[in-house]
Amino acid sequence: MELQEQQGAGTDEVFGTAEQQYMIRRGRALMELLRDDPAYCSHGRGVQLSKDGPGAVDQVAAMAMLIGASGCEMVHYSEEEAFKLALVQHKLRIDSFGNYFGGAAALAFAREVVAERPLPDDLTLSVINAKSAPDDLEAFAKVALSQGVLPPDGAVMRGVGRPGFGMIAYDADGAPVATAGAAMSRHPDDSYGDMAQWGQLATIDARKGQGIARAMAAHSIIHCFDVLGAKRISTGIRVGNAASEKLCTSMGLELSPYRVVLALDPESFASKRVTT
Repeated sequence: MELQEQQGAGTDEVFGTAEQQYMIRRGRALMELLRDDPAYCSHGRGVQLSKDGPGAVDQVAAMAMLIGASGCEMVHYSEEEAFKLALVQHKLRIDSFGNYFGGAAALAFAREVVAERPLPDDLTLSVINAKSAPDDLEAFAKVALSQGVLPPDGAVMRGVGRPGFGMIAYDADGAPVATAGAAMSRHPDDSYGDMAQWGQLATIDARKGQGIARAMAAHSIIHCFDVLGAKRISTGIRVGNAASEKLCTSMGLELSPYRVVLALDPESFASKRVTT
């Protein structure tokens, strides 16, 4: 994959626990070796296998043992349990998400939301880019991590490691309130190369229940299509996360036949989850 010229910008901006930062940094180095291979993808939080196929379990296991955690972005639901069981045989800890897809309908819903239910008047929307101050990325991380959401590598949030962005809503006092973001995580030659990995929605506790997450979702979906050039989006939602399921389905996303299956190496990734 051809990276943008400012590839090095933001490469030291990583967030989360020590083991999460380890995964991000090692994943970034690994992706440098794999970036021309459509079999692999990254949205700034390690490296994943793009889809299931022959040898997929062994590849995911190897990457997990190299960088702490990895996964396969598209395991058909009918193969999910077998895939997990095979990873357990490698003595890895397992996590999984439902994989939700959205296309033209999601974009249409997003435009309606922005027109009819914008952000509260006291909030200002800011999009992180190559020239953003480090404080903006710190603000993004502060909000996201407070809600259990792991921010991607700073280069991805800046859109210099690969096409991507981070989006922050600030209140009138300049305090960060909510986040959203996305990245074109796949190689252009992949059959899903036009799909952005979207999400990173987080809102501070004091401002929940005000429609902010829905407005942030809408603004960030529009940015995916209009600025990143995506034709569709995907996001992972853990089974039982009713709030996220309700929000995403209300925005026109639908549960796909695929699951995101993650593998964590207990020896280098003590946490039970990479992110919420």
